[in-house]
Amino acid sequence: MRCIIAVGLLGLATGCAAGRAERGSSTFAPSAVAVMQAYDLESRFHEATDLGRFAIERARLLKDAAGEARLQAELGRVLTRQLRHEPGMKEADVLAVLLRARQLAEASGDRSALAAALDAHGMFLYWDKVVAGRGEWAPVVSLFERAHALSEEAGDIRGATEMLFHLGLTRQMRGDAAGARGFYERSLALARESGDALMQSYGLRHLGDLSEKDGDLDTALARHRECVRLREQVGFRTGQVFALIAMAQVLTLREPLSEEALSAVQQALRIAEEAKDPASLRESHAALGRVHLRRQDAAAALSHLEQAMANAEAHQDWLTLVDVQLDVARTHALRGDTARVEEWLRRAWAITTARGLDVVLEDVERLGRELGVALR
Repeated sequence: MRCIIAVGLLGLATGCAAGRAERGSSTFAPSAVAVMQAYDLESRFHEATDLGRFAIERARLLKDAAGEARLQAELGRVLTRQLRHEPGMKEADVLAVLLRARQLAEASGDRSALAAALDAHGMFLYWDKVVAGRGEWAPVVSLFERAHALSEEAGDIRGATEMLFHLGLTRQMRGDAAGARGFYERSLALARESGDALMQSYGLRHLGDLSEKDGDLDTALARHRECVRLREQVGFRTGQVFALIAMAQVLTLREPLSEEALSAVQQALRIAEEAKDPASLRESHAALGRVHLRRQDAAAALSHLEQAMANAEAHQDWLTLVDVQLDVARTHALRGDTARVEEWLRRAWAITTARGLDVVLEDVERLGRELGVALR
């Protein structure tokens, strides 16, 4: 990522130095977007948004309508991610940026810019549905489908690769594993064809999850190992956290006392602490809790799970909070504390139903049946 930032900043300098739109606009906006994306992947949101706002003003001066629209879309995408990391931001302000990006893109007539704007809007609605339980899936899918069609028409391979991946996410979150696999495989094939290591890592990560759910642990582990390697290769540090956690999950399914699994999640936590990334920190603590739970070390498990819960609640990540509460219930079951098991299952049930978290409802009910707690 550092290399991308350096190259992108050089492109920015070139674009800024050019005095006329026809000389500067062709390199300026793409360079600014590349640097914003690199900052975003390192969770350096304030640097990304500061650059985005500066670049939008510059693109306007250069009379680069398509570039301004593309930058506005990227700003909206970064703000959407920042919204999930920093409670207190106003969702209406982020949505206004995204709608402005669509207006600018439609006015410019640039298909790639419009695809980016539609995709960014779709991701805002996607996270609102997944994390907060708000909205419906149909508008999300419609935005991603339109964005994919426009990317293909424009010959934008990276754009098409991303949109296919995002369509896979909508299928996976609705329980359609076969549909998700089809989109992930198409996205991965495009990423391999174009040599896009970052997008390959995304496809492999989620295909690995599907292989795990199918019980094909060897394939799942191979995919997660490749994902870790690719994210190390491109310097996607926070992405490494999630890849290491996924790999550890499969390792513990194969061998509950796996030392490699414990080492992987400990490495994930170190990276998260260095990055000071709240999402990576809560997922790392949650993963360490699960690893210790499988090792039947209830005290160590609870220590990490409690830190993950506090983080999730502070950042209003209700989906993660429910997942961790289920693991807390499992930990108390290991201790034989039936009263605490029921307490935590009912807490998870209350949040799931109150927040409309349909994607995790079945997991809550299943664990209730397994542990003998009637939730309805």
